[in-house]
This record gives sequence, C-alpha cells and structure tokens, in this order.
Amino acid sequence: MYFSLNLDENLLIMIIVIAYTLQFLYHLIKISLNIFGVYIFYTPIDLKRTAGASWAVVTGATDGIGRSYALDLARRGFNIFLISRTKSKLVKTKKQILNKYSDIEVRYAICDFTRVSYEDYKRLLHSLNEVDIGILINNVGMCFDNPEVLHRVEGGIDTLTNVINVNILPVTLLTAGILPQMMARKSGIIVNIGSAAGSIHMAKWSVYSATKKYIEWFTSILQKEYENEGIICQTITPLLVSTNMIKNPLSSIFCPNSDSFAKSSLNTIGNSSSTTGYITHQIQFELIKFVPEIIIDLFVKNLNNQLLDYQLDKKRV
Repeated sequence: MYFSLNLDENLLIMIIVIAYTLQFLYHLIKISLNIFGVYIFYTPIDLKRTAGASWAVVTGATDGIGRSYALDLARRGFNIFLISRTKSKLVKTKKQILNKYSDIEVRYAICDFTRVSYEDYKRLLHSLNEVDIGILINNVGMCFDNPEVLHRVEGGIDTLTNVINVNILPVTLLTAGILPQMMARKSGIIVNIGSAAGSIHMAKWSVYSATKKYIEWFTSILQKEYENEGIICQTITPLLVSTNMIKNPLSSIFCPNSDSFAKSSLNTIGNSSSTTGYITHQIQFELIKFVPEIIIDLFVKNLNNQLLDYQLDKKRV
C-alpha cells in the first residue's frame, strides 16, 4: 500500500516536471521565432504581389514613422496617398517623394482627425476609394505632452477627447471604409500602428495606453474575421523610435530613427501578425514579459521623471 502511494506521488511529480518543461520549451521556441525568425531567418514577402493593388495609404504621413513608411513604400514601387492635417507639410512630403521616385504617383488629403466629422470621414473615404488600395497604414496617433494623472492632464477634457478621437476612430473607420474594395479583390494589407504602451499598465499615460491596447485588440479580431479572405492584418507595437512624438532623442541601437524602423517593420508583413517592428524592440518586449509588474512600474516612474526633467530643461533654454 505504501509502495503504491509512493509510486503515484512520483508519477505525479514526473508529470508536473514534464508539463513545465514542455511549457518552457514552447515559450522558448516562440520567443526565438518572434525575434530571430521574423527579423533574421524569414524571407520578406513580395508586398506588391500580396497587396494586389498599386496604392498605399498612410495616415499621419508627414512626420516620423508615417513619413518613413510613405518613403519606403514609394521605394518599393507603390503609389502613395498621404493623409495629414497640415497642407504645407503634405506638399513638402509629396515633393520629397517624387524627387526620389519620379515613376510613381502621389496624392494627398488634408484631415485633422481631432476635428473630423462624420461627413468629413465620408468625403475622405470617397477620395480614397477612387484608387485601388493595396496597403493601408493606420499610423496617425496622439499622445499627452507630459505624463500626468488623469484628472490633471494638460488640456483636460479637450486633450483626452483628442487622444481618443485620433487613436481610435481613424484606424476603425478607415479600415471599415477600405475593406470592401480589398474584399472584392480578395487581397490587401492593413497595418495598424499601436505601441508597446498598450501592453503595459502605464501610470500617468492612462488614455494613451488604453487606446493603444484598443488597436492591438481590434486588429487581432480583424485577423480572425478576414483570415480566409486573402487580407493581411498586422499590429505593430514599437517601443522608443526617434520621432517628434517623443521629443526626438538621439537614435541608438534601442531607439532607431524612423527610416530604419519603417524599413524593418515593412519587412515583417506576412511573417508576423503582431510584432514590435524592430529586432531590438522585440528583444526588449520579450524580456518585459518576464519582469514583475512592480519593476515595470518603477521603470515607468523613472521614465516619466526623465521626460518631465527634459521638459523643464527645455523651458529654461
């Protein structure tokens, strides 16, 4: 009787050890593929063939990541439809693209997503659907100027409303308005730019972090809805990229410039449904998953203090 009980205990221990070992190996393989598979070993797909149409639409297209996406897509032979709120910047970006890639066509639409109405969206979508869109890059986004608790955010309700409007409505409504032509062709690519901030409970970035989580969740549902329709839906969740949104820090191995980021990110389309877009970002992102939340909270607090110190130094100059 004692021997039988002891055997059962040993068997149970063995099963538990095997289960944990298999779980560890699964996560190790998954992490390795997320990093080395996507960014080193997998071959980038032919975007023009996969997209099935010659036009690429980019929102927030005159600065930072959006501008770099537009330039790199033009380099790959796509016609570019730029969307941004400032006409002078749109004209300048269009000129820059055509100076480098004169064999494509560039159009633009002026749209301030903080003030856009239902009728404005209808007019914008009418203009967009005049061309055959193969790729939609939902890049436009908005962040707080400074980290702050919810009721003390600079600009108050106006700022919170703008962040929600810019980070949620365009990605939802433009996707819904362009999908019908992709469905008719059974081809197309939709890339929604989120942020690693959507995967972390970031104190003093409440609404920004939450809206970026929406993008991740929204895109994962689209993947289920359109997985058999020939349409690729991808979420990109970058960490720090040297852009105006984060006050243009010097680029580094962990903070690439927007051109390097966009090129790397475009190469992941078709090879990953959700990724950070850059190999060193992906390494950081995978490591974050193993860090206790209390440590992440301390890191966010330190980052917030650095940003506030930067703003104070800037005001003194």
